[in-house]
Amino acid sequence: MAMYIPLFAATWSRYSDARPEAPRLISLDEAFAGVDDENMRDMFKLLTDMGFDYMMTSQVLWGCFDSVPKLAIYEIYRPKDVDFVTLFRYRWNGKVKEYVQAEADR
Repeated sequence: MAMYIPLFAATWSRYSDARPEAPRLISLDEAFAGVDDENMRDMFKLLTDMGFDYMMTSQVLWGCFDSVPKLAIYEIYRPKDVDFVTLFRYRWNGKVKEYVQAEADR
């Protein structure tokens, strides 16, 4: 957490010079690796309170915390020894994670 809070503060400071309607985007690879669930919840709350839009990658992070009001989640699945990946899409509404069925599946 000692790495993330100064990073978020510095990024927020840079965005404070932007126009109010500008997106406040932050992107993290392997987000919150080594951070426990309670502190992850607090990190998401901080990102939300600071008004950030974010993209994150992780092998284990879903982002489904009560401090996250809504979230689009994409799971990339690649079976062993194949040349393709499949995307599974989910939505978090602040309370429940729901699978979003593809148009072709409906």
